Amino acid sequence: MHTQLTCPQCGTPYTAEVHQVVDSKRTPHLKQQLLNGQLNVAVCPQCGAGGQMATLMLFHDADHEMFMVHVPAELNLNQMQREQMIGQLTKQVMDEMPPEERRAYMFQPQLMLNWQTFMEKVLETEGITPEMIARQKKQSELLQTLITADKDVQDVLLQERADEIDETFFAMLQQFVDMASQLQDNQQMVKLTNLRARLMTETAVGQRMEQQQMALHKLSREAKQQDGLTPAMLAKHVVANQEQPHVVDALVMAGQGALQYEFFSHLTAEIEKAEKESDLKSASRLTAMRSDLLKLYEGMQEQSKNMLQEAMTTLDTILAAPNKEQALVENAEKVDEAFMSVLVARMNEAEQKEDMPQFQALNEIHGLIYAQMERTLPPHVQLLNQLVRSESPEEQIQLLDENADYVSDDLLKLIDQVMEQAGEQGQEDLNGRLQSVKTLIQARL
Repeated sequence: MHTQLTCPQCGTPYTAEVHQVVDSKRTPHLKQQLLNGQLNVAVCPQCGAGGQMATLMLFHDADHEMFMVHVPAELNLNQMQREQMIGQLTKQVMDEMPPEERRAYMFQPQLMLNWQTFMEKVLETEGITPEMIARQKKQSELLQTLITADKDVQDVLLQERADEIDETFFAMLQQFVDMASQLQDNQQMVKLTNLRARLMTETAVGQRMEQQQMALHKLSREAKQQDGLTPAMLAKHVVANQEQPHVVDALVMAGQGALQYEFFSHLTAEIEKAEKESDLKSASRLTAMRSDLLKLYEGMQEQSKNMLQEAMTTLDTILAAPNKEQALVENAEKVDEAFMSVLVARMNEAEQKEDMPQFQALNEIHGLIYAQMERTLPPHVQLLNQLVRSESPEEQIQLLDENADYVSDDLLKLIDQVMEQAGEQGQEDLNGRLQSVKTLIQARL
């Protein structure tokens, strides 16, 4: 539903979308927004001020038999009002659910007055425990202390709390670096860069990460020189780092595409070479590695097969739905690379068989996906897409008139970037359209 708001900062009236029911199975996209802190967020279109709106929220996860309601204290509801509103939400959910899916636990929703407790329960359904949250909170506090501390204090903290500095800690540090870069805070960047350099050399996890990065850099550099990564190249780098399992893991994850039959042939040849040279230690190590990597490869093949099967099932579900757009929204988290591959393959198959009804139905889904993706883009990017698709200069002029606020130097910069990419890819027709659009905008500016 939508609610009418007035911006407290600039007084602009505007509407915002509010969701009061989040169901892990029926509305997984809303659950993802909730986890990302993007659900029920109002932003003033005029000045950009805003934040999360206070509203009742019912969360349901059937797999964990979790049925709970968060009631914000800001609403100042008495017990009768609270029970009435919770009853209405519960009834709404039950009415929309097939009778065979209703369970006893749904008749007594858990009441959550504290937002943090509510979110911890939601995170539990993703396998994130309160202990993990508490650890990350401690790590965040440690990081902020290290950033501002002098060397002596850092020495003590690095010694006493070394167990808290792991890959997650380095990921947090990178977020701080990215933020400082965006804000162009050079003073903060110097502090963060110096801290990261120290952690990379003085902590166990930092040393492991540095070894991984150096090995990955060597692999990447050779792959660029040879116009691409090959199975033989990956095998060479894996063998060279055989005594460092964490480095081998990083190399294999980065070069998954080269994990093929040829890779295992090269690995077998290295094992035979070590045996001939009586290097039994190396032969044993490489044999165990080959066994582990074969299991990984077989698991990847099985996972790929399952992903394609799931993608085909999802596509069939959407094709059979009376409202394809709604079905796409309900299956948003399943529209991934595997789904798009299956969709394009089915479209090509239908076109080759001249099955036009099937092709049109698939093409409709393809168009709806790109329309949904486009709606998430910034307004000036949406405008450029519409301008490029326009059939005539008159239509383009009308679009520019209707979107005058977005006709700016930023739009011209975007056009130049896209033109450069189109030129590199040999898309002359697109480049011509972009040039026509650019000329119209320059004349207007």
